[in-house]
Amino acid sequence: MNETINFKKQRELGSILTDIFKFIRLNWKSLFGMIFKIAGPALLIMLGAYVFYMQSIVGGFGMLESVGSLSQFSATMILSFLVLMLAGVVYYALLNGVVLHYIKSYVKNNGVALKDEVSEGVKNDFWKLIGTSFLVGIIVGVGTMFCVIPGIYLGVVLSVAYAVVVFEGKEVSDTISHCFNIIKNEWWITFATFLVVFILYYIIMIVFQVPQYIYFFIKTLTGSQEISADPTSMFDWVYITLTTIGMVFQYLLYSIIVICSAFVYFNLNEKKHFTGTMETIESIGKQQD
Repeated sequence: MNETINFKKQRELGSILTDIFKFIRLNWKSLFGMIFKIAGPALLIMLGAYVFYMQSIVGGFGMLESVGSLSQFSATMILSFLVLMLAGVVYYALLNGVVLHYIKSYVKNNGVALKDEVSEGVKNDFWKLIGTSFLVGIIVGVGTMFCVIPGIYLGVVLSVAYAVVVFEGKEVSDTISHCFNIIKNEWWITFATFLVVFILYYIIMIVFQVPQYIYFFIKTLTGSQEISADPTSMFDWVYITLTTIGMVFQYLLYSIIVICSAFVYFNLNEKKHFTGTMETIESIGKQQD
């Protein structure tokens, strides 16, 4: 019998951390397979935009000798940056959609996530997920512009926005207000949970970026004179390739944060509404009947 994780129950910080990695250990193959299938194209576009962006920066240094070249360099920079940002929004929306719909199907089918349910769920919620990405980004961005603390506060509150969209089917406008309701009186523990998970995510991410750091260090030592004469020589195809590979792992490993948001959502929802407890009581009553 396959081991199943019960999402609909209250958890302390330690239990959430343990169950995040336990869930990944039990489901990584099918989960990441669906991520590649559904969100993979957006990831490839984002990586391509990044390479184009880096090439435009490197190539642009040699174009700064004239006003015409400067305007061309600026236009290329802006275009590549916009494509990168847009692809990033789509990718993170799809990533959240895939992971959360995977968990939704997993809960519904007692530990088995059905590919058709996940694909259909992401398809139906696509525009709501995109809208949530833009709205959350704008709200947190504005909060951060005025002062860092409001940005952090709003970021924690809206950390369960995607989960509310997927698990409760709410519209984007209703999602924001519901996030404030569900996280009321639970902000600090939510903040602590995400802080610890982000630290772990960052540590794991650094491991996959070690090759590019080693290459950067070696090339700096061996080609110091060449780099001094031409700083753009540092950003050769090897460096860009290693950086791109590191980015692939970085974006895929962000699934850890999304899974954390699901556990946090169910934990908060259970504290507020006792949904899982009521379902357990009902199931026991049916078995007795």
